[in-house]
Amino acid sequence: MASGHVRCSRGGKTRALYELSRVLKERLRGDDVAVIYISLNDRTSLINWESLNPIDAICRRIAFAALPRTEEGPDFAKFAEEVEVSSMAIVEWLGASPRILLIDELNKLEGMTDPGNVAMEGLATFLKKHFLTKKQQYFVFSSHVVSSSYQLSRFMDSRCKREVIIRELPLIENLITAWNSFNYLQLNARQLLHYGCVPALVYQSVCAVLDPTKGSYLPKMNREMAIMECVQDGVTDEVIEQLLGSFLHGGPYFVPPALLQLMDTTSDDEVRWIPYNMVP
Repeated sequence: MASGHVRCSRGGKTRALYELSRVLKERLRGDDVAVIYISLNDRTSLINWESLNPIDAICRRIAFAALPRTEEGPDFAKFAEEVEVSSMAIVEWLGASPRILLIDELNKLEGMTDPGNVAMEGLATFLKKHFLTKKQQYFVFSSHVVSSSYQLSRFMDSRCKREVIIRELPLIENLITAWNSFNYLQLNARQLLHYGCVPALVYQSVCAVLDPTKGSYLPKMNREMAIMECVQDGVTDEVIEQLLGSFLHGGPYFVPPALLQLMDTTSDDEVRWIPYNMVP
């Protein structure tokens, strides 16, 4: 079954997926299992011209992930320009081996939430056929927004027993856990709730206090851009009413699409407000 991890920007999705891949590689070492971690963000961010063919974009990163690592590289931009990687080459390379594919930031693909996007339908079919439907095939991904999971499930045919399910990332359960984790006893319950009990956001807020010279990695710019996009799309009394309703019932379809990336998502596919992201 495809597994989706959905959380707000800077919410720890990349770290969670990377650590999952690292542990899997350690535990499955010697078992002839291909554990493949790729990202559509950071050093291997999508290049503009890749958006037209998402299958090639994914296969290019799978091939890049197989290269030996050094402190200097390899450099993905140079690799993408100089090396052609076909989907057939990846399929032949994997052969009949058991495999686990982990894709970070799947939402970066343009059209991921567009129901009529032919390129995305092709990608979903490729992932389903080669990383999901057969025995010992697994597919895990992360996304800013829960709509990526919904649409991927539809592309893959939601009648299939192995549709997409949401795996909830852990939250900080109490202050004692937070104090022990971050070694910062000044943290209080109000601050913890302000950051939605999301470990990565709380950690960044603590770092900003302990060492202001390093600056803050809290997603302030992402928050402002999402709010501006929402305003540009038009905000009516009905939109505000539905948005406030989502605070009570958690329905993601009542939230303007631009604001979904600012919210956490539960295993029941409900959104959870993060106060830090919902204030100017």
